[in-house]
Amino acid sequence: MGERKTYHATARRDGRWWLVTVKDPDTVGQARTLSEVEDVAREVIGLWFDIDQDTFDVDVAVEIPESARAAWDEAVTLEDRARRDEATAAALRRSAVQALRAEGLTMKDTGRILGLSPQRVHQLAQRRDEGPEAMPERASA
Repeated sequence: MGERKTYHATARRDGRWWLVTVKDPDTVGQARTLSEVEDVAREVIGLWFDIDQDTFDVDVAVEIPESARAAWDEAVTLEDRARRDEATAAALRRSAVQALRAEGLTMKDTGRILGLSPQRVHQLAQRRDEGPEAMPERASA
């Protein structure tokens, strides 16, 4: 039994319909909803080559407007940067607590200085394994 052939299709919005373009064979179809796109691509390919629709694979790429793609990509980049910055801030908080505790301050006094509860100071002080040396590199702005 040979390897299954994979056909490549693209789908893009065209008014109220999805335009489904199959590269090989060079043909198109229409779908009402995005969930119908693969079925339409299979139907077009099956009819064109007169083969059973279950004998091949279809890889569908959905095209979206560049403005939507750019906005999404920027949001992903900003979220990644925010996660790194948050991890760096958490490491710095632990470092500050550990530095004050190393100076002999009590949990209560450390909390009062930093605006934290003694319980939160205790939590931060317990994370010695994640001190400043474990801080992620800062992302350049």
